[in-house]
Amino acid sequence: MISIADILLPEDILLDLEVSGAAGLFDEVGQTMQRWHGLPRVVVAEALAQREAFGSTALGLGVAIPHGRIKGLNQTHAAYVRPRRPMPFQSPDGKPVSDFIVLVLPERATDTHLGILASVSSLFTDPRFRDALHACDDPYAIQALFRSWLAAAA
Repeated sequence: MISIADILLPEDILLDLEVSGAAGLFDEVGQTMQRWHGLPRVVVAEALAQREAFGSTALGLGVAIPHGRIKGLNQTHAAYVRPRRPMPFQSPDGKPVSDFIVLVLPERATDTHLGILASVSSLFTDPRFRDALHACDDPYAIQALFRSWLAAAA
């Protein structure tokens, strides 16, 4: 089973992003997925928005995991987004979200999807991980942080 550490690439780490809402965030992720992975921006943004319409993907503690399925996609892609300012995202604890792990999944990636969600949720429940993540301002350091924490948890 793949983990977030296997699919989160430095080019998919967006720091200090200037967005004010979910639509802007999803569009920026769509642009990134188009630029680096050849996925149509509009298709990515629409898949994320459609899933979010069913209910918020915010977990609480300032974390959300928006995800969308795309027909014909062969592999899962991920992005980490840290907006310049935490943003409201219908979080169960009412707190704004400062950390987004965005997943773009093949249409039938149920086991992969659930495994990644579980590992990401576990990471973000640890305040030491969140503090270490917020101290990083380099995509390569963030990628390494995910790898090292997941390796230690294994």
